[in-house]
Amino acid sequence: MNTRVFIGELLQDLPLWIALIMSLYPDLQNEYIFYISLGVGAGATAFLFKEMKNGNYSFETLFNKPSEAVPFLIYSFLLLIILIVLTFQDRLYMGSVVWIYIIAGSIGEIFLMRRK
Repeated sequence: MNTRVFIGELLQDLPLWIALIMSLYPDLQNEYIFYISLGVGAGATAFLFKEMKNGNYSFETLFNKPSEAVPFLIYSFLLLIILIVLTFQDRLYMGSVVWIYIIAGSIGEIFLMRRK
């Protein structure tokens, strides 16, 4: 995974982290900051989709170096578990928006990564 794709993946998770922080600390809830982070995340997702479409990012490149892929998968899985727990506790800030963002991005990634 090259540096641009790695940074794109981290920026793609920005709205998830903002929602997580705002869920745990209700005093920090700010709709404008959340939507700005959602815009940054959507931009990063669009960049990753472009990289996938151009063939610069795929399952093969993701798992090229297992030493990079395994920690990334663990990080993604743990973040998802935390968001699921907060959803079931009915504490996730902007829960429906967060899940639409996750599902739409995931469907796009699965579709574009499967293309050859």
